[in-house]
Amino acid sequence: MRWHRSGRELWVELLGDFNYERVLKLREIMKENDTLILNLQNSSFVDTEAVDFLYNLKLRGREFRLLNIPDLLIKVSKFLDF
Repeated sequence: MRWHRSGRELWVELLGDFNYERVLKLREIMKENDTLILNLQNSSFVDTEAVDFLYNLKLRGREFRLLNIPDLLIKVSKFLDF
């Protein structure tokens, strides 16, 4: 995982699948006022912990954007409206 901050934006590029291990790291590096910009270019798999993480960000009103979304997550995101 590579990441950097630009103002209030936390830019993260995952270097593999979006899974529980990466969710834990995201929780560790995110600050309360960060907008998460998440590049999923190198992720072919997204586990349930990752979907839960994104859904909970939405429920809490946290801002996030997903870049290069894998097809599977596109289908899930339409169902969960994020």
